[in-house]
Amino acid sequence: MHAMAGSTVTVSKRAFLRLHRSHMTLICQELAALVFTKEVLVLSTLTGKVGPPKRQLDVAKVQATTDAVIQEFPQTSASDVRAVIRRKCNNEQFNQKEGT
Repeated sequence: MHAMAGSTVTVSKRAFLRLHRSHMTLICQELAALVFTKEVLVLSTLTGKVGPPKRQLDVAKVQATTDAVIQEFPQTSASDVRAVIRRKCNNEQFNQKEGT
């Protein structure tokens, strides 16, 4: 089906917010992968205080990542971004365990 010039698509606010959050999550994960190496993500947590002793991620880099994501997605909170970074660390740690 082809869209006609000048036509608009109406979506519910809930659908729009879900799509927006999905885009934010993808951008944040990619940005975290650019800022931190896989090795750093595997050996670190946001605070360094969770589970077995791990290093804390560089606070300035976490803040820069948070600021960049919030600038692109103003409706996003810092805790949303931190949750994505935390999940990225967890995923890399899981992937390393599965690969060994």
